[in-house]
Amino acid sequence: MRHFKQISGGYILAVGTGAGGTEITETEYNQILAAIRTKPPRTETEDYHLREDLTWEAFAVEPLPEPELDDSEALEILLGGGAV
Repeated sequence: MRHFKQISGGYILAVGTGAGGTEITETEYNQILAAIRTKPPRTETEDYHLREDLTWEAFAVEPLPEPELDDSEALEILLGGGAV
């Protein structure tokens, strides 16, 4: 089975099997997956990029916007009840 990774600017963008990206060994593939499993949780102000050296680098994120609809309004739209 072929394993690959995609890198851009020193960060791992993707890892997988099959066609695509730069071919890597199964050992490197498993090391990357192990690192992915240790990703710190995103917070209101910070998320993380996985660097090529398999360390996590924090970056600032904008706070998520407040929802414009409450749950009951969103459910009504999803069920075909019309727009608000």
